Amino acid sequence: MYRCNVLIVGAGLAGLSAAMHMARLGIKDVTVIERMSGERYGRYHRTCGEAVSERSVRLSGMDRSCIVRPIEGIRVTYRDISMYIRSKGYIIDREALLENMRRCSDANIISGSVTAVEATDDGYTVSTTAGDFSCNYLIGADGAFSVVRKSIFGTSPVIKLPVSNRIVEGDSDSSVLDFEICSDVPGTYSWDFPSKDGLRSMGSIIGMGDASESKESGIRFIVSGSDRTVVKGRCCLVGDAAMLINPISYGGIGAALISGRRAAESIAKDNLQSYQRWILKDVMFDRHFMESYDTVSSWTVKDIEDALVPFRKGYSVAKGLYAMMRRPKWASVYTSIWMGFRHGW
Repeated sequence: MYRCNVLIVGAGLAGLSAAMHMARLGIKDVTVIERMSGERYGRYHRTCGEAVSERSVRLSGMDRSCIVRPIEGIRVTYRDISMYIRSKGYIIDREALLENMRRCSDANIISGSVTAVEATDDGYTVSTTAGDFSCNYLIGADGAFSVVRKSIFGTSPVIKLPVSNRIVEGDSDSSVLDFEICSDVPGTYSWDFPSKDGLRSMGSIIGMGDASESKESGIRFIVSGSDRTVVKGRCCLVGDAAMLINPISYGGIGAALISGRRAAESIAKDNLQSYQRWILKDVMFDRHFMESYDTVSSWTVKDIEDALVPFRKGYSVAKGLYAMMRRPKWASVYTSIWMGFRHGW
């Protein structure tokens, strides 16, 4: 049985963000368990949209040297209707960011898969393929199918969308994130983002995109939920394990980075409830996002076209207000889409 102060399950963006900020805060005796290694780990993290809002970059404390290019706005398209929303952010090099956070961490990083998690009188016991661990604090950063969430919290995602992300050759100089509404699967989008030099990152629900000309592709699950309970005793959930992906924009990188930082700061104060309170009040996790997703998911093609009629000649705040007055039944959806693409990534 190995003993440590803080055990982090998962060395993705959220887990390594927590580990890095613990080092900055002087928290010692931190161990990270990660099930993926080598090329499998690299490929999973490379095949991603890699878009992060300016707000998320600022609040996460990430190293800006990992930024690839700036983003000025988001374009949402449905057939002949196109809406452009100004929203500043960046494309990052996710692999470089992970390596940077790993270097800035004092944590002992161990390769292994978690098989069981149990609360004890003095903390938690975690069984892994690398041995058994006991800890004072436990952070679940183990992604969409979190063993920590299942074992300690007993909660499950409301949204669980299988998506593929493809890296293809193409113009990477754009400063716009493109989303196209998929009428075949209501409530979903496909996306096309600039990436590193000469490459683009394209994603869609599995089965809806052509991966034949991809240089590289990967599969992941977009998970989100309405249950915002992320703290139980001295255990907390961060990133995808906490189901923090925004159900409107699908943005998860910013939430992972910031939640890792906030969890570390709360542990440094020996007050995990401050992390829970932040989750409940931050604009990124507003309950209206999930409510609007539920509405959009039930839309018919006729509903989609009706909701988008006011924007046939483009988007502006004035047109948004006009649309809310003329179509009050979609008012919450309009607000959530604007907020999601402004702040939820």
